[in-house]
Amino acid sequence: MAKIQITLVGGQTTPVYQGIIHTNPDRVILVNSTLSENEADRIHAEMKVDCTMLRFDPVDLTMIKEAVLKLKSSLSSEDQISINVSSGTKTWALLFYEFFNTLPNTTLFVVDQNNLVWTFKTYSKSEVAFDMDVQFRLLGNPLKNYIKIDDYTELDAAAIKEIRQLRKFNYRDFNSMTEYLFRFPNEKVATGSSGSTINWDPSSKSFAVSMFDKKGNQLSKTLYSEHIRNLLLNTGWFEYETALLLSKWTKTKQLRMNCVFPTNNGSPKNEIDIIINTGSKLLFVECKTQIKNETDIDKFAAAVKIYGGLGSKALFVTDTPMTEKAIEKCNDHSIMFFCVQSNLMEEQVSGLLFQLLESVLFKLNTK
Repeated sequence: MAKIQITLVGGQTTPVYQGIIHTNPDRVILVNSTLSENEADRIHAEMKVDCTMLRFDPVDLTMIKEAVLKLKSSLSSEDQISINVSSGTKTWALLFYEFFNTLPNTTLFVVDQNNLVWTFKTYSKSEVAFDMDVQFRLLGNPLKNYIKIDDYTELDAAAIKEIRQLRKFNYRDFNSMTEYLFRFPNEKVATGSSGSTINWDPSSKSFAVSMFDKKGNQLSKTLYSEHIRNLLLNTGWFEYETALLLSKWTKTKQLRMNCVFPTNNGSPKNEIDIIINTGSKLLFVECKTQIKNETDIDKFAAAVKIYGGLGSKALFVTDTPMTEKAIEKCNDHSIMFFCVQSNLMEEQVSGLLFQLLESVLFKLNTK
């Protein structure tokens, strides 16, 4: 007796692979069409068991019925058959259900966006393992270029607190100087309109920052850490601050920062600030101190769908409250949004953020 899984392949590859992992079959039959052949190839590449690809017509009812019955007659009544109807066309699913569901040696099931396997005959559910790297490969976007939060040090964590103090002291000068040094990486000195200065010392890899406000008050600090250039010049401090906050969430199993998805020729394709594996799905996080252009929200929404699939969630974190237009765009794309209010204690901020995430995390996406 062999364990055989028949799985229908459509545009969503994750539930197909998850179903195979769940049943651990001896043999897999991937039912695909010409439109889903690339998806079937990616699933096939992940398989370590005997795997056969079987092409079905996607729409012709008569041809599909003949193909289902032909496949049914080729199987032994002694084998244990499982059929995953999570993907593929609705017509395939209906005909497989019609001809297989009453067989005693056959079980039909679906895998939902929360990685729960639902069995038709018993109406029972069980959770299946989740692997974020496999998920990216299945979607055709392997992730190899990223930073782990553990790559940052205590000096980095201390630096972001000092950066916040400097930014708060003179917001205008801070922004103009850091943006200048980011746009011109060979420059070592930047000057603000109030007389503030930032000096980069390549030998010690440190910044000497002297801030003046409009009243002539001064605040000076020397910033040094392994990642200080990225933290200071590219709002990396806000991304790292957000990552530290999210790393304390009980649902966070893995956290990766500065995730760059490459194109086929190796050039950068798109960067996601933070990706979190919650154990059942992915959370994509975009961090901006403020939104200057609402099209950033559209770009983020598109990236989440491309790299995360239908089941992933999205969160936009800002340091400045969003405009009504930006909030409307987030709602249109089913993106959660959160503003880090500097007047609140860290425990209050994390409590509000985690409450928001957990209220939405396991709701199924409909857009």
